[in-house]
Amino acid sequence: MAKDTIHDAVKNALEKEGWSVTDEPMMVRTGGVALDMDLAVEKLMQAVKENERIIVEIKSFKGPSLIYEFHAALGQYINYRGALSDESIQLEIFLAVSAGTFRKFSRSEFYLRRMKENNVKLVVVNIIEEIIVEWIK
Repeated sequence: MAKDTIHDAVKNALEKEGWSVTDEPMMVRTGGVALDMDLAVEKLMQAVKENERIIVEIKSFKGPSLIYEFHAALGQYINYRGALSDESIQLEIFLAVSAGTFRKFSRSEFYLRRMKENNVKLVVVNIIEEIIVEWIK
């Protein structure tokens, strides 16, 4: 599996916020297929003394067609979420994108509507500084 160009920057940003990588990638087998999700991460939540664990799928959107890459990323996100549900794996999945990509999405009602309709959760990362800018649920 080839890593997206922003993979390491996203991973570093998560680690700076106290997340620990538990699986890279996290493989889920369901319905006769094996799916490799980029990262499974966890963080100790002090208030409840429990670990929160999530999946992070990373997409760089560096190709020539934003809409084509969006189609692929949205389909992958929906399929991964479905696979987690199929296997009764109770983890939220987030799509990690750069702040620049998120700005492009924000300029078009089309992208915002599709993400809202499909309940896409995002983690927006400043790739240069390797910091998380925003979590969008």
